Amino acid sequence: MYTYLLVYGVMIIKLIMAIVAAVIFMHIFGSTSNLKQMTPLSVIINFLLSAILSGFILNKSINILDFIVVVLIYGALITLLNLWSFYTNLGRRIFVGTPQVIIQDGQLDTEKMQKLKMSARDLASVLRQHKIHSLSEVEMAQIEPSGEMTIVKKGDKSYSIVLVDNGIIDTSALQKIHRSERWLRRELRAKKIRNIDDIFIAQWYRGKLYVVKKNIEPK
Repeated sequence: MYTYLLVYGVMIIKLIMAIVAAVIFMHIFGSTSNLKQMTPLSVIINFLLSAILSGFILNKSINILDFIVVVLIYGALITLLNLWSFYTNLGRRIFVGTPQVIIQDGQLDTEKMQKLKMSARDLASVLRQHKIHSLSEVEMAQIEPSGEMTIVKKGDKSYSIVLVDNGIIDTSALQKIHRSERWLRRELRAKKIRNIDDIFIAQWYRGKLYVVKKNIEPK
């Protein structure tokens, strides 16, 4: 009897610790998940965390100290990957993804379509969902990292393009508006901004550049 109580008692403690760990990770790494798409990094976080928690609960040879050490190491690695994906272009491409433009200036990129394994029927279906029945109506279309498609109809100038995101220049966005990085830096200097890292967001809208700087604390 005592042995059973001890076994189940340990299991209950492990379950409580697993729930606490899951809640902590959810708040740290997923507190704004309703504002984000499901990225490769978030899939990795969820998959590995599930494996760690299930292994801790079901494997009797894993003690509480081992679990704490593994969770701390895992949390540190995920934090580093989050920072890398947030502050660098390479990290963002790998762990978040980049939009894939399939229609630019009204021209359909068939090679990109084949690369994405997207058929003409798939494209037509998505266009119909946006109440568009002909490719001739489309100025620009891109597949977002979430898998959703953003479509801009010809003559529609109400859409905006993010050129700088948290100090990172989006070269593909510059290509969409037929501008260069040199042009962007020149425009920023005209606004008395010399350091790209000081920019939270730079947005191109209706032929104008709008910039919001970070709240930088005085040194």
